[in-house]
Amino acid sequence: MARPRSFDVDDALVAATQVFLARGFDGATLDDLTGAMGINKPSLYAAFGDKEALYAKVLEGYAAMAKSAMESAFDAGDTLEHAGRRLLAGAIEVYAPAKGNRLGCLIATTATTAAGSNPAVRAVLATFLSDVDQLIRTAIKRRFGGDLADANIASVADVLSAAMYSIAIRARAGASRRQLSAIAERAVATMGVIARTAA
Repeated sequence: MARPRSFDVDDALVAATQVFLARGFDGATLDDLTGAMGINKPSLYAAFGDKEALYAKVLEGYAAMAKSAMESAFDAGDTLEHAGRRLLAGAIEVYAPAKGNRLGCLIATTATTAAGSNPAVRAVLATFLSDVDQLIRTAIKRRFGGDLADANIASVADVLSAAMYSIAIRARAGASRRQLSAIAERAVATMGVIARTAA
């Protein structure tokens, strides 16, 4: 009979996420991970598999959280510009908090590096990027699509996703919140122009 786990899996994944955010996939050692997660190596292997499997699990959880936040931004927006502004403001809060570490986005700042040499990470990254594009397009079409051509919806979605990734990378590089907010405002202005342009 298997012994019950003596740790909370969700808490362990949160701790692992912070290690991968700070050190990346290649830089995070098993000692770093087990120390932060409060478990030993046999427990890590039993619960999650190897480091690669743990990273993939962390990426999947992070992606689900990010997608949920994006959906909420669109659901709360009463205009396309308002929804876009909420989405990017939320990204700034997550990637460049007023207090705490500015580690950026796990997907944009660590998965892109690991994907070059790791097919499993590359597959998770490709799926995430595709899912985000589709999620934004679907949300725009559902909430504001009556007045927008499909080509314009795709273009607006591209502007928003590009701005989100730019904010994530620049936040990690030390850009100020004011600079990040300016990027967000320019993106919102650009998507407004696109939305008003006939396809």
